[in-house]
Amino acid sequence: MRPCRAVRSRTADVLGVKVPILAMVAISCACLRDPGHAAVSEAFSYDQRIGWLHGRCLAISNPNLTPGTTVVVVITGEPQTVERAQIQGPTDSSEACKALMPERAKVNAKPGIFFYALESGKIANTDLGIGIVAPPANPTVVNGLARVDLDRDGGSVVFSSCSTSEGMKFGVWTDNAYQGKPRWSGYYYLGYDLTPNCP
Repeated sequence: MRPCRAVRSRTADVLGVKVPILAMVAISCACLRDPGHAAVSEAFSYDQRIGWLHGRCLAISNPNLTPGTTVVVVITGEPQTVERAQIQGPTDSSEACKALMPERAKVNAKPGIFFYALESGKIANTDLGIGIVAPPANPTVVNGLARVDLDRDGGSVVFSSCSTSEGMKFGVWTDNAYQGKPRWSGYYYLGYDLTPNCP
């Protein structure tokens, strides 16, 4: 980002009178925030910054994540746990990403969903959960449930996962899971029969 620079006051000769065009020292637009960092006042984009994961593979509606970007992972077991990871890079490999196995990719690899390999030694290949890209605050686990204030408004969101007949549904909710409309939701098709337990 370019350094800030002062803009000098200038005058124009109008009918023999010097008229100030810019009577004050202004700050160049180069002083605006770095576009790579979200301002605190900006709304948190749930669709662009939250996705579901299986092992070290994140599925998300964001094509622009770069290597090294922080991802905080809520593993939706009982109790829930929180781990940290980083974007390694985009992937279309079924070896790196179980969601892209041939029998699953036909449903999971739908338009608008992008897959990224993650770097993390603490996420197991069998872990299922929700990834938060560069969260403004870190989740804490209270009574077995992860909570975090993503909107920076003093409230909190919670995370859920449940099984359908052939896959997993993930959700992010205000205050309590399965009450009201989710702030974000995702679906992971597994391609085999499960016992549904979603409310």
